[in-house]
Amino acid sequence: MATVRGCHMVGSVPLADTETVFRTCISGMPNRLKRIPDGETGPRNYFVYFQSLLWPKAIQPEIELNVLPKARDFSEEEYVEGLRLLEATELKTGYDDAAIASYEVFRRLKKDGVLPRDMRFLVCMTTLGNVVGAYVERAFQPRAEKMYEAALFQALRNIQDRIPPGELAIQLDMSVEMLYWEGKWAEPWWSDRSYMVDYLSRMANQVDKDVEFGLHFCYGDMEHKHVAEPESLQGVADFANSILDKCGRPASFLHCPVALSAIDRLDDYFRPLETLVPRLRRDGTELYLGLVHAGDMECTRRMVEAASKVAPEFGVATECGWGRTPADHLESIMEISTAVSEPFPEYTSKETSGA
Repeated sequence: MATVRGCHMVGSVPLADTETVFRTCISGMPNRLKRIPDGETGPRNYFVYFQSLLWPKAIQPEIELNVLPKARDFSEEEYVEGLRLLEATELKTGYDDAAIASYEVFRRLKKDGVLPRDMRFLVCMTTLGNVVGAYVERAFQPRAEKMYEAALFQALRNIQDRIPPGELAIQLDMSVEMLYWEGKWAEPWWSDRSYMVDYLSRMANQVDKDVEFGLHFCYGDMEHKHVAEPESLQGVADFANSILDKCGRPASFLHCPVALSAIDRLDDYFRPLETLVPRLRRDGTELYLGLVHAGDMECTRRMVEAASKVAPEFGVATECGWGRTPADHLESIMEISTAVSEPFPEYTSKETSGA
């Protein structure tokens, strides 16, 4: 059996505010978190939906949950007007403002001994595909991409200028990109997957070298349903290797989902990790598998056992963030996560636990 050590929180948590998230999760998963997010509470609780508010309505597609958007045809006059509205838009993502405000709570709770002094604050950042690919009509995506990338890079710079690097971890959330990679989303604004690898690598390299950098792969989580069910982790393994090859820096951690739909074919589902795990071990990258399913300890244990055949060491997580999870499921998630994992040894002493 593999060494199963530690837990990872992907991002969102259905609680009232940042301090409640910190206090609830550090006590619910004692000595098992190296990093903790602010829970993306308030207007950020539905992943990147709040980013849809940045764009002019005239260039946005009709959104229907778990349905691929269809590109509209625009007349020349509509296109010119849409482009004018887009060019006049001042894009400020808000990720920096939220992170800087939440860090102040994080810093205070560290000072008070609630959080371990070596813990990092995890900032989860969207990528181009999640927003431009979902909330901008195909005709305007090439221009929107450049504008939004600049806004994301500025937010990253602001975050890193205000939060000490030794206390910061930045995670890139790739949901629509994962669907693009496997050809399960609408036609993108680029023609070759290498284009996507290039822009993700550019973003990864905006993270300073002394700040932790991680990757989160996902297949969407709308109404507790994937946009597309993964057949295996082949896509994740191939995509992750491509990004890491291109960006030329190791990741501190990597998270990928383990779908409930894979329960009867777990060996096949996990086998592609054989092409990724050696790299992660060489680079010291922590692997977190999203195999914790609320209310189902047996399922989780079966997944842990199967994953152990290809990964000698990993931590656990849920498939995606908890934002749309019923609040009464949180206790089960934290109990299962704790039960199937070991604590980090550096946090087990009373001196450093913050408990």
